[in-house]
Amino acid sequence: MEKVIWVRSYGKLFGSKGDDDLDIVNKYLEEGWKVKHISACAAGDNINSGQAYIVIEKDVD
Repeated sequence: MEKVIWVRSYGKLFGSKGDDDLDIVNKYLEEGWKVKHISACAAGDNINSGQAYIVIEKDVD
């Protein structure tokens, strides 16, 4: 079985702590899923923000 997860990351700007969606990916990895593919790029003109899609997979018996 495969899933595709979109992840956005916003770096620290002007004293903010930053934010990302990697906790979702980490949850799946803890449950035994494996990363099959990652593709990432910048999000807009801000060098501190980006986005990626991550394909994860898990064997189903």
